[in-house]
Amino acid sequence: MKMYNVYGLFYLLLLLTATSCLGDGGQTISLGSYPGVVVKRNDSAKIYLKGHDVIYSPQTNTSVDDGDCVIIDFTLDYGKPENSDSGRVKGYLTVDISRITPVSYQAAGSLVTDTSAVLPNEHTLSAIQQRNALILDRFFLYTEHRSDNTSPLHFDLSYDPEQTVTDKTYDLFLRVTKDMEASPAAQQQVQCNAFDLSELSKRETDSLIFRIHYVQGFNKDSTQINWSFTPAYRFAL
Repeated sequence: MKMYNVYGLFYLLLLLTATSCLGDGGQTISLGSYPGVVVKRNDSAKIYLKGHDVIYSPQTNTSVDDGDCVIIDFTLDYGKPENSDSGRVKGYLTVDISRITPVSYQAAGSLVTDTSAVLPNEHTLSAIQQRNALILDRFFLYTEHRSDNTSPLHFDLSYDPEQTVTDKTYDLFLRVTKDMEASPAAQQQVQCNAFDLSELSKRETDSLIFRIHYVQGFNKDSTQINWSFTPAYRFAL
């Protein structure tokens, strides 16, 4: 299956219109591992993607709830009558979803833990990936972990609501701990979590800017934390 890594479906459709003949049966493309947020009204569910694109698939109506964060694989057939307007009139495109994976979702906390103290069963990150998305105030974060980890992980993203913001950039702190009471099992080396940042975005008018501090390691006796941080993320609101 050929996957296209694009930021805007409508922009992609404009390119297809310029390069393909719709009289030949239309153009079908497949896209994979797309983050999205479900908006459900009555029995109809639409999925909002980054770039303000919206898709609809009748297969999802009974399998998702309003506000769900998901990762999806789907096929878009531009030749379908439902997509003849390229989504401009209805405001969404009709697709066929082949896979939908729920993403763990929680609100960012407003109480920062003691950043000088190691938490019980604290887990270090190998890296935070560059790919991310902010969709309807849900921030999708991809983290990398050691291959030898066999314990489920708990993620907590928090900020100090009283912090002094320099250059309109908020400092967020990510803490990850192991669930030692759960049965050991193989864990994914790359994990995706979604966090609600609506309380921060309410404070801004045009852009939300923040960086994430995360635990990269400890000293020899695991009593002190070696913190690292990401470049600043900037999202238009």
